[in-house]
Amino acid sequence: MKAGFARGLAAALAGFSSRHARIALGGVLAGALLVGVLDFLTGIELSFSLFYLGPVAIAAWYLGPRAGYGIALISALLWVIADLAGGHQYSQQWMPLWNSIIRLAFFVMVTALLVRLKDALNAKEVLANTDHLTRLSNRRAFNERLELELKRAVRYRQAFTLVCFDLDNFKQVNDSMGHDAGDELLKCVGAVLANHTRDVDVAARLGGDEFAVLFPLMEPEAAGNALPKLRSALLAAMEQRGWPVTFSIGAITFVRPSGTLRDVLKAVDELMYKVKKQGKNDLWYKVCFDYGLKECTERRCV
Repeated sequence: MKAGFARGLAAALAGFSSRHARIALGGVLAGALLVGVLDFLTGIELSFSLFYLGPVAIAAWYLGPRAGYGIALISALLWVIADLAGGHQYSQQWMPLWNSIIRLAFFVMVTALLVRLKDALNAKEVLANTDHLTRLSNRRAFNERLELELKRAVRYRQAFTLVCFDLDNFKQVNDSMGHDAGDELLKCVGAVLANHTRDVDVAARLGGDEFAVLFPLMEPEAAGNALPKLRSALLAAMEQRGWPVTFSIGAITFVRPSGTLRDVLKAVDELMYKVKKQGKNDLWYKVCFDYGLKECTERRCV
């Protein structure tokens, strides 16, 4: 029995290397042990089977299937230990083993159901926040992330860079080559953005042929290097496939954040539309020290 308990504990601990995960797993394990102790102290006349589900459910939901199944095994072992230590007499020696297997099966089924439920909810959330065509973030998800970045930037007085652009001559592609070609073009743009941004960056399709990228913690010097490379990658992808599409890009690095989400989006959006009005196919960049655009460097083409 002790060897089985040790194996169950080892299974639950396997794969949890981070400090926070180990602390969380330790708390769940302590909860299971507490239920086992209470089960033993209250005697065999009171059933505590339901209470073992608490640690099992917490482990499965917050720590994943491996922890859930490990705690399920440990809980089943704790139950039989408390049962036998409490003096429960059985008419047959195999009955404790049978009861343990039944309880373990029940705990495992609960764990499996919770894991599948959480996976389904996560998948639904991903779909709700993802543009179905490009697999980038959609407008809602992008605005939520941008708002969080604004709060962080305001609090810690750190810069970030925001880019908005749309596709020049996209309607021409749709009209002359068909909507399937237009969809492929949008997917291509999404792939370029995914391949030329960092993990911490957020690329999004805001709707139609309009895209945006949030570069957290990107100072003017870094932006001055990254943005022309991104534009070149986009243009190269269009040229490679023979699509007559260019990009009108507006980008601003906000050095001293102090405004609102609406201010930020409006400023970058207006800059992008100025590019379109003055010939398209360009990248205009500003460095601003406030959201009212009263303290900005001279606009320059990068």
